[in-house]
Amino acid sequence: MPYLTTLEPLETDQWFVESPELSEFVATAKEIIASTRDDYTETLNTLEPYFAALLKKQHWLPENFAQPNPDSGLGGGIGQWLLYRSQERNLTIFSLVIPPNSTTPVHDHLSWGLVGLYKGQQEETVYRRLDNAETEGFADLEVVGSYHVKRGDIYRLSPPDGDIHSVKATTVFAPSISIHVMSNDTGSILRNQYHPEQRSSKSFRSGYSNLPYRN
Repeated sequence: MPYLTTLEPLETDQWFVESPELSEFVATAKEIIASTRDDYTETLNTLEPYFAALLKKQHWLPENFAQPNPDSGLGGGIGQWLLYRSQERNLTIFSLVIPPNSTTPVHDHLSWGLVGLYKGQQEETVYRRLDNAETEGFADLEVVGSYHVKRGDIYRLSPPDGDIHSVKATTVFAPSISIHVMSNDTGSILRNQYHPEQRSSKSFRSGYSNLPYRN
């Protein structure tokens, strides 16, 4: 699979939420990843129905993993809460909590993934990079499209052309909550944040709201 991280493996799988529903999904996801290792499109195709079933179950995510975070590495009070990551760091699941009318920076993930809306509504704006990424600090982006996302909807992240986006919560009185299933340790790696108007980019590490980053 492309875009694997270079982080050292962990001593063991790490669980931050005790949930039979999440445990069952993780077991299934690990089997699928192992059997489709050389074809991430097949991985996503096979995994998506199981992910859709998880999103329909509305009581497995604890309340403290569904809160904004004023000290967010993404800014805007956005909470990025780690729920699970595998020992090999090739499967990470986290919730992203965006306060009403807040918007993430334009960013990438350097990983395939599935994103599903658990609660609320969002607007996703997808970008494509036009330059060759060879000039540090420079990035020329164009908007591919803007999409309304409602509860239960799933969209895919697939580098390089389907990996850059920003997300706005369009709910008024409550945050939007999405669940991310990623093939890297997204909050721990250095990835890219973009400023399309200035045609610039910078590296950043978002971290996780419940787990301070350690080198």
